Amino acid sequence: MKIKIYNIVLFVLSFLIPLSAFSDIPNGAFNTVHVKAKNVDRYVDYLKNNREVFELVGADISGVCITKSGHQYPGELFVWNAFESIEAAYVGAQKYDPTIPNNQFSKLREVKYTATFKPIKEFELKPGHERLWRMKLNDWRAFADMMTELEEALRAEGHNVRIGVFYPLGGGTEVFHMRGITDSASESGKIADAYFAGAEFGKIWDASMQYVDEIVSETVEECEIIFTKN
Repeated sequence: MKIKIYNIVLFVLSFLIPLSAFSDIPNGAFNTVHVKAKNVDRYVDYLKNNREVFELVGADISGVCITKSGHQYPGELFVWNAFESIEAAYVGAQKYDPTIPNNQFSKLREVKYTATFKPIKEFELKPGHERLWRMKLNDWRAFADMMTELEEALRAEGHNVRIGVFYPLGGGTEVFHMRGITDSASESGKIADAYFAGAEFGKIWDASMQYVDEIVSETVEECEIIFTKN
């Protein structure tokens, strides 16, 4: 079942549809706040218990992604807010400026930068164990199409995976993001093992590199939803 981000709230209220039904995300957008947390667990717990900022910006769903490998700095993570459109994301960004000093937040984290991202292929909004590639692309449409093909091939081989590709807007030096998302580190590892063992889906990944000018960085993250709009 495919639903747009603005229908997600109906799901949250009804609790009748699993998280895996969150799809057709290209109709929406995400705002991100990239930070250096002084204590990651304490910062995330604070966010979970203080909904005011998420409500202020009008987010439909919010979450965090904590970098587990490939850090640029200790305590690296980002907070994301999902909206029904780029318009809603831009408006939400005007309602809260994380760079303005705030006594409580300042005790917990240092803001690095913010960005808005537009998904450019369908994917299920079901966070988990995530491998993130930051890429400079020469043909983002063709690359996104190949990621759809790759996702289908992986699923045909029995891998439960979600692939997202994201276009940066107002992100400074940010580049395109590609995420391979699974439910566990074990599943992510199985996919990597299969690729290096010569699995057929690897040919699609290798062919997609013709649309990649540079892989800027590659990290492993653990992501979760921490807020849903009432």
